[in-house]
Amino acid sequence: MVSKKQKFWTVILVIVLVIVIVGGVFGISFVKGKVTFPWQLQTGEAKTEQVKEPAKEEPKLVIKEKKQDESAKKEQELKKAKEEAEAAAEKETEKTEEEPADNLLNDIKLKYYGKLAVEDSHLVDADGHEVLLMGVSTHGINWYPEYASAETIKSLRDTWGINVIRLAMYTSDYNGYCVAGKENQEKLKDIIDDAVEAATENDMYVIIDWHTLNDADPNEYKADAIQFFGEMVRKYESNENVIYEICNEPNGDTTWDDVRKYANEVIPVIRNVDKDAIILVGTPKWATDLDSVLDKPLDFDNIMYTYHFYAGTHHKAERNALRDALDEGLPVFISEYGLVDADGDGDLNEKEADYWYDMIRKEYGVSSCMWNLSNKDEGSAMINADCDKLSDFTEEDLSESAMWLIDQISQLKHSDLEEGVDWITPENNNR
Repeated sequence: MVSKKQKFWTVILVIVLVIVIVGGVFGISFVKGKVTFPWQLQTGEAKTEQVKEPAKEEPKLVIKEKKQDESAKKEQELKKAKEEAEAAAEKETEKTEEEPADNLLNDIKLKYYGKLAVEDSHLVDADGHEVLLMGVSTHGINWYPEYASAETIKSLRDTWGINVIRLAMYTSDYNGYCVAGKENQEKLKDIIDDAVEAATENDMYVIIDWHTLNDADPNEYKADAIQFFGEMVRKYESNENVIYEICNEPNGDTTWDDVRKYANEVIPVIRNVDKDAIILVGTPKWATDLDSVLDKPLDFDNIMYTYHFYAGTHHKAERNALRDALDEGLPVFISEYGLVDADGDGDLNEKEADYWYDMIRKEYGVSSCMWNLSNKDEGSAMINADCDKLSDFTEEDLSESAMWLIDQISQLKHSDLEEGVDWITPENNNR
């Protein structure tokens, strides 16, 4: 039988053995790192996070770097595209700005005044203001109908600034109205009709010119003239912008009495339909003899007498003759003039051109049309012979005479003759 003392020491021994065994096991585990003690738990977790965190974040860093690279690349591409777009826009803007400078020859339009009348020898509007018509005469629409087209008329209004065009319809020369048959007459009337419509749409005056020339005496085809103007006035009765020129340049042995007789039969045909239309009457000696008219003027209202000059041929004596007539109160319209010789050819005479413009525009304010709107190979033609354009003319397309006219119109900018400018008192006017 075991005593109590022996039991006690046996228990002690077992406890010691257990402690030794457990201690040994934990010791070995600790050395190998397989056991984490409570006091190591927080530190261990921190170490685990430190170890795991880079492993988890590395892919994110790589992705972020890739995204940054792609973002930077896209930003560069967008920047490049933006720069290219801006450069293209700037180039287009420059092109747009250059084109008007190339095509637009004038930045002024002369006024359109509405219905006109003749008062005290002056052409005036409905309020009595003196007006100025400056424009061009076509060459014969029998020869060059294309320059009486709607396209050309609009272009001249927009880029030259003119406010009147004269339609020269020859009566006996080259397919003239009176010599080339009925079909040709209808063709010429269609050209006139299209031109009148275009002038009306573009706020311009239009002169229908019965262009006698080699038929020196207008009485030769008086019956045709009566028929023609009777038809024209009935067609354009409501057009306040249509002016009738009943004969161009009486010449040869034709006297003012001859012209007067003709006018006294043709004008009533127009007046029976339109009592107020402006009518232009040609004068003898190629539209230069105003003295004869002063002695025996016509007895109609709203009549003006034509005077023609060519600066290369007509100088001081002709200007004095015109000045005398104007000072006497004769209403004059220069329905045709040129800055070259009287035969329509030769070089521009700048010195005489200056004298003429100073007189007719600045001194007296006489309305006028320059001869001739065509590309005929002669000095008076406004379009160069090698130009086949009908609109949007550049300086290189035009003759010296055309550029001279455009320059004269440009000098009226800011005057009360410019479209959109109110009437100005004479002392403040830049005419």
